[in-house]
Amino acid sequence: MAVINVTAGSQAILTLGNTSALAVPGVADGLVIPTMQDITVGASTGSVRYSVLNSGSSQAFTTVNENSITLNMLVDDDVFFGNSSLTANEVGIQGLLQTSINKTEVFFSVAFEGSDAGDYYLSGKGFLTGLTPTASIDAAVWLSPMEIIVNGEMTKVIAS
Repeated sequence: MAVINVTAGSQAILTLGNTSALAVPGVADGLVIPTMQDITVGASTGSVRYSVLNSGSSQAFTTVNENSITLNMLVDDDVFFGNSSLTANEVGIQGLLQTSINKTEVFFSVAFEGSDAGDYYLSGKGFLTGLTPTASIDAAVWLSPMEIIVNGEMTKVIAS
């Protein structure tokens, strides 16, 4: 069994783009979320339970997956409010806040190992939500959660 060590600097990379090509880990003009504190990939199969008269236990069947990516991050000015130097990536130009407000669908990748050939990552598309930046005297930086509500499937990809 091989364990993925997330303490290495090339681990757990979230990249966003307005096209799938701009969301590949390590691509130029991809919007990388640089200051993540944690990230969770949710791939949950829905289910329906029902009872029948000839059984003392309930029965179940599965329904469609409800996938999401959730994270907490330090708020980076360019990532949150936009960076005009990412000329090919509308998500990077607009920033996370405006992309969420506009309800713009984004493409994403979550690299589990990094962006080198042979590394695994998940890709998909969805909508940004849950941005709620907060600051306090105990944490004198802006922190915010974020969620990507996945629209469709997440796909396992091997970097080439």
